[in-house]
Parts: sequence; C-alpha cells; structure tokens
Amino acid sequence: MHTIEPLKPEIEQRVRDSFGRQKMMALYGASITGIGKGFFEISMPPSDILLRPSGIFHGSAIAGVTDVVAGYSAATVPVEDPYFVTVEFKINFLNQAQGDLLVGQGKVVKAGATLTIVQTDVYTRTGDRETHVATALVTMMRINKR
Repeated sequence: MHTIEPLKPEIEQRVRDSFGRQKMMALYGASITGIGKGFFEISMPPSDILLRPSGIFHGSAIAGVTDVVAGYSAATVPVEDPYFVTVEFKINFLNQAQGDLLVGQGKVVKAGATLTIVQTDVYTRTGDRETHVATALVTMMRINKR
C-alpha cells in the first residue's frame, strides 16, 4: 500500500462539495471514505436499488462506482478547479459482489495535461473479510468548464 498524500484543505473541500452534488451517489447512499492526492474512495451499503434479485450488487452499480472514483481521483491532482469526463474504461468483474459494504477506490497512474489514467478497484466488505469484485483502467479527459 502506498502512502496517500493529503490534499490542501481548499482542494479537499472543493472535491467534497462536488461529490455532495452528485445525485446518483446520493441515490446509491455513497459516502467518501478516503481522499488524497491522486486517490479517492467511496463506500455504500447494499440497497434495493443497487442489488440484483439474487442479493448481489448489480454490475451497473459497480461500473457507476468505477466511473465516479476515477473522475474524483483525477480531480484531486490539479490545483485549479478541473472538470473531467470519461473517455474510456475497461472493467473486469472478478467475483460476485455480495457483502455489507461496496467500496470503490481510484488511484491515478498518470496525470497528463489532457488525459489522466486511473486504476480503480471495487471490493465488498463483510466484517474483516474483503473480496475484490472488479478492477478497471479508466482514461479521463480534462476539459474546460463552460
């Protein structure tokens, strides 16, 4: 595990405020559980909207978490107020996602002037047990706000 560099307070607040405006994440019941330069983590409990009838987290919920943690991981790197959109992601679903908590983590691999590459991993947690349920490589593009 690498050391997570803390953000400047104004950058962290900007990222937290932006996340607080994410209606989809509010619907998911997601909260920020980790933040640092080039790193972002969210967690959410299971709910009817996130689960398949079989009781496992739906793949679309996992993909949504992947997209969000990648974007916010990218947004923690620049000093100015950036805006990122997803250009591409390749996701691998590794195990059934069943647990008391769904956790998504993003780590910036390379931050460029336009494109930022983020490695994301999604886990379920039940007590002390953690299961790696998905991994993805995500390309984010930095664009100017209008």
